Amino acid sequence: MFAASQIILVTGASSGIGRAIALECNAQGATVLACGRDDLKLDEGRKAAHAPERWTSIRRDFFEHMEKIPQWLHEISQRHGRLWGMACAAGEGLMDSMQAYSLATARRHFDLNFHVPLLLAKGFCDRRVSVKGGALLFVSSASAVFPEKGHLIYGAAKAALTAAARSISQEVAPRGLRVHCLSPGIVDTPMQEKAEALMGPEYRQSQLQEYPFGFGRPEDVAHMAAFLLSDKAAWITGQNFVLAGGRY
Repeated sequence: MFAASQIILVTGASSGIGRAIALECNAQGATVLACGRDDLKLDEGRKAAHAPERWTSIRRDFFEHMEKIPQWLHEISQRHGRLWGMACAAGEGLMDSMQAYSLATARRHFDLNFHVPLLLAKGFCDRRVSVKGGALLFVSSASAVFPEKGHLIYGAAKAALTAAARSISQEVAPRGLRVHCLSPGIVDTPMQEKAEALMGPEYRQSQLQEYPFGFGRPEDVAHMAAFLLSDKAAWITGQNFVLAGGRY
């Protein structure tokens, strides 16, 4: 699907969906720059990769020096070559309510789930950073399209990201760049495990009843992500794909 010359940066590659996307793109032939906050987990990902020689681990905490993210992307491209694709999978979940609304919490989650992806997009869409024909992929959430109780701030941040992706896609189309959104429902990841630990054992069973095909696996999202990042999706841009095992 990819050539080794096609370089794909994946954020949130330490675990969950980001790790699965990085492994899938690597297995499909791409050179992957796997970015995350946990050096040990990134190294475990490299060891699990189909072609470890096409996997480079990059540690970054996006809460640090956020304003320098576009410049950081330029430095990445100078060091490793211009990017074919980027998958923005770094994020943080939150179970909350209107009664528990906190401005400080909301700002933190909007920073990571909305502002960081847009700063990454600004850097990626620089002509010095990406190549014509490439693609930018945002990992959003089904909560952006089908908001539910308990997903107030998280759903709102992801809804903002999904709307922004549509606008960006129209802006960069003349340059030959594609922009996509993937909005998964419940996927068995470490982030989901934290939610279940908070909500109790009944939560998992009640949610499973809503998914005819069960909860997703990170690989289910990664297969679609790799397709959208590849030139097999050359005629697709500006769309939001909901992956939810038949729930919606």
